[in-house]
Amino acid sequence: MIRNLFILLMGLLMLLSGCNALSGNPADMAAKPVNNKEHLMKEPIPKNFVPSNLNVVAIGDSLTAGVGDADNNGGYVGDVSDLLQREENISSVDVSNFGVRGHKTTDLIKVLGNEKVIEKLRDADIILMTIGGNDIMKVTRNHIINLKLEPYREEQPLFEKRFKKIMKTIRTANPDAVIVYTGLYNPFKYMLPELSEIDTIVEEWNQTSNRIIMEDGNAIFVPIQDLFSNKSVGKLLYIDEFHPSETGYSLIADRVYSNLSD
Repeated sequence: MIRNLFILLMGLLMLLSGCNALSGNPADMAAKPVNNKEHLMKEPIPKNFVPSNLNVVAIGDSLTAGVGDADNNGGYVGDVSDLLQREENISSVDVSNFGVRGHKTTDLIKVLGNEKVIEKLRDADIILMTIGGNDIMKVTRNHIINLKLEPYREEQPLFEKRFKKIMKTIRTANPDAVIVYTGLYNPFKYMLPELSEIDTIVEEWNQTSNRIIMEDGNAIFVPIQDLFSNKSVGKLLYIDEFHPSETGYSLIADRVYSNLSD
């Protein structure tokens, strides 16, 4: 059984690597979030907070880039923009999307060193972000023959350090914008349920990012694990069975918008 599982996992990673060869970027992964919305340290956004012209800046990995959205609406970022546009007191929504497939926290730090990105962040009212899944995938690739918890836990404090640097850079550029970090989900839960180690690790990493988000005081952690946690998740995933489909992105957008509106 272990041998069959190894062969299946190797085949999956080869498939994802093949997709990357076409795109020029490593595969993106999202993982299971910590579903503790009741503990989020955030204040509801009053109606008079939203200006008539809203600037939204999106940063992160392939979920931000909208990989898997067959409708070509920009994934959850485009859907959130559409929902905001329906608000009576918003006349327009200007979206700047800097999401890149395969980006890890190390890549996002480099993106945030781009003055063009910083200029957009300075003017942002809302900052949408997804990041971290590819950091986990990198560890998985490096230890595919013998998956254990230790390598992930060795990487976790490094991820935490980089995540804090990302938040600090954003806040230096813009102290007032609402930062919305969408939690990670685990697509392997549907394809390879035997890999319980991944569930454990993504939960721990999400606890780390959630804690940092909570400390900010004007940032929101949006959990989406429950959306992708059962066998019906198939229709919520793209044909690669990895990224969200347009339906999956729509559900993520609804959750993000709901948290912004609360």
